[in-house]
Amino acid sequence: MRIFWYLLYNGLFYPSLFLICSFLAIFQNKLRQGMIGRFNSINILKEYFKVHNTDRKVYWYHAASLGEFYQIKPIIEGCKERKKQYINILSFSSPSGMDNAASDAINLKFYLPFDFPWIIRRALKYVQPKKIIFASYDLWPNLLWMSKSKNIDLSIVAAKAKENSIKNIPIVKNFFRSLYRSFNSIYTITEKDKVLYTDILGDVVIPNVLALGNPRYDTVYKTSKNFIPEDRKILSDRDKYIIIGSSHFEDDQQIIPGLVNLLKKVPDLKILHAPHEPNQKNIARIQSKYLSLGYESTVFADLIDITSSNKNIIIVSKIGLLSSLYWYGQVAYIGGGFSTGIHNIMEPAIAGLPVIFGPRYEDFDEAKQMLELGGGFCVYNSIKFETTLMELFNNKVLFENSSSASSEVILKNIGSTEKIIDALIAD
Repeated sequence: MRIFWYLLYNGLFYPSLFLICSFLAIFQNKLRQGMIGRFNSINILKEYFKVHNTDRKVYWYHAASLGEFYQIKPIIEGCKERKKQYINILSFSSPSGMDNAASDAINLKFYLPFDFPWIIRRALKYVQPKKIIFASYDLWPNLLWMSKSKNIDLSIVAAKAKENSIKNIPIVKNFFRSLYRSFNSIYTITEKDKVLYTDILGDVVIPNVLALGNPRYDTVYKTSKNFIPEDRKILSDRDKYIIIGSSHFEDDQQIIPGLVNLLKKVPDLKILHAPHEPNQKNIARIQSKYLSLGYESTVFADLIDITSSNKNIIIVSKIGLLSSLYWYGQVAYIGGGFSTGIHNIMEPAIAGLPVIFGPRYEDFDEAKQMLELGGGFCVYNSIKFETTLMELFNNKVLFENSSSASSEVILKNIGSTEKIIDALIAD
């Protein structure tokens, strides 16, 4: 059966995908950047391992983008602490991960090579990894199949599954079964994920499937310590900032009218608005939307400028500031819930902020936990967004209970990193 999928994938699916992406790259900068990066990957690997001692063991980690990097970051750093002599290399599919991921535990980062058999064969020849560890998803068939044929240990961490996934359609399920059976270990986030992966795998002894949690909780908890000011005020004494984190166009259409209405009702309200992609086009669009409703905004890219300004509406034009900005706010709205799915709600949660988000949260266990405990609020339109904020500002008990529940979700889920590292090293 694997031969059938190998021929179909390499004869039809991947060549078609490559041609489509090559065409779209003409019009999309991020896709073009990623394609160019992939063309250089083999030379980067060849030159690196020509210089470095290949007698040392190599762990190859792969993350689709920046969000998946933060899931696997504590694993990389923890393994490096225990195996200092090992080389840690990290591949990405997306420029957002490649451009922004950083850790002293990473010896080399690069774009994942194109998943053609002859390219993957060269990559594995140069790297000769002891293990390849995937963060959550973004599996590439030739990389998996060829690694399996060379007896390279394959693991996936923070794996999650959906009941209504396309993977459960019979013929598609057979394809993914051939991929997942290449793994030695699959470490899922929840017990429910474990059951769903076990169903896809069928009756096999390998891979070993364990529910070990989500290491991103550990990343958020560890990082938060670097941003907590020693003299920080309790949440209710902070300035009345609403932090808009990683908003998309669809989010802005819903929330900006509600924010403008709130500015009229709450004079000391301040809005820190960080678009998901803070390029000039998106910043201009957001400013224009506020201006059309009668409010000017200011653009800042420096943390001190942002937090010391007396302006009511500030557009954040730099990636990487949100994790610290949350510690200055009272409430957060996290984007993506009206489009592709919500972004990181853990960072505002550890800062004790009640977290509001749109309806597309079903794939995120942390969002479900926050809704259940009362730290999170799902809104379906501008009116619900506005009324939810007013309830939080006007009801002190609700506000304080929500703040405690929000941070509790993070605190009760930390600890998975050590479990995963123990399992990886024991394999």
